[in-house]
Amino acid sequence: MPERKQAIEAAIVGVESTLGVMDKPGHFLPNRPNSQQLLENLRKQRWRIGAIVTLSNGTNGNKQVEYIETIRRGVLSEDSKTGKKLTIGDFIAPEYFVVRHSADVGEQDLDVYEDLAKKVGAEPEACVIVSQDASQILAAMNAGMKEYRNNPDDYPHVPVGKIDASPTDSGREFQSLLEHEHLLGERIFACGEKISAWIDKLIDVDAWNKQLAQITKENRWQGPPVVTVPNELKKAMAYMMYLLDHFADQVHLKAEEETFEFAVACGLDPKAAKWVFDQHNQVRAYWTALDIAWGRIREGDSDDRWFALRDFRVTTEAFVFLFKAHAIREDYQTYTKAGEAFNSEDDALAVNLIAHTGPSDITPYINMVGNMEKLLENIPANGQ
Repeated sequence: MPERKQAIEAAIVGVESTLGVMDKPGHFLPNRPNSQQLLENLRKQRWRIGAIVTLSNGTNGNKQVEYIETIRRGVLSEDSKTGKKLTIGDFIAPEYFVVRHSADVGEQDLDVYEDLAKKVGAEPEACVIVSQDASQILAAMNAGMKEYRNNPDDYPHVPVGKIDASPTDSGREFQSLLEHEHLLGERIFACGEKISAWIDKLIDVDAWNKQLAQITKENRWQGPPVVTVPNELKKAMAYMMYLLDHFADQVHLKAEEETFEFAVACGLDPKAAKWVFDQHNQVRAYWTALDIAWGRIREGDSDDRWFALRDFRVTTEAFVFLFKAHAIREDYQTYTKAGEAFNSEDDALAVNLIAHTGPSDITPYINMVGNMEKLLENIPANGQ
């Protein structure tokens, strides 16, 4: 008789790759309803559930405990009658978490998974890793665990219901998703301000105005000083242009417009959303102007590059000024009005629409913003 394979006793879930995202300090946003459906399925198997959290090196013990508790407070759903919230902590005990540092590799990483298996009281061979992160899967398999590559599409999107509704928050899931993207937008705005400040150090508008007056009197042409754009600044500008053209426009603005059009069909007064479409059109005009200026900076002659840099700076300032306020008004006014027009089924449909207007995983864009922020950490005093 063939030897029976060891039964699975525990499931190890990769938090950031599978359950949700820490969208702002002190707040974890679960993937709803997928995370709840996954955890309920794991519980039905009568498996113990452990979790692995990836943190940066140097995160001390108190910060680790705080981070884990923030994850455990992540709300999966709320009972419409009693108001009782179901959280990640209802499925995973604090002692079943283990921290993996982002720089851990090889034997160190192996130790993390072996330690987690001990915490949940099972041999590694009796554990299954549930993750979408290839590095987590490979490290866990190296420790002897079995693989289950979690796919959010394995679970149908069902109505979640209102969670923490308030005068400035509809409590609907679509609002949480779009506000999460706004947090990334705020980081892009901050980078745009730093790019503008750096360009301002490279060009001297007052000096040019004096020079222009002089050469006009002398009936001749003498261009502005030749400007060399530092590589770090040029790379940061390239990141920003990519993010505006491929994330801000094609993903976020498109998702908002689809959602508001659907909300109008569900009863939202069209006038309540008209300002959103008007400002979207305005900012797209700014971004078109930035595309043109960016092409002149990269490919134009030395005289025009000076003017292209100034055009890039003032246009960036204009779009950032408009959209910092735009995001706040949407968060606390228009999203809420749209949510009032939705029932739970409408909310699920809206989330489905958002998922189909862009990639379900915006991690590549988050990484690009991080790279842009690093390039802009230290702006030289003289701009060079």
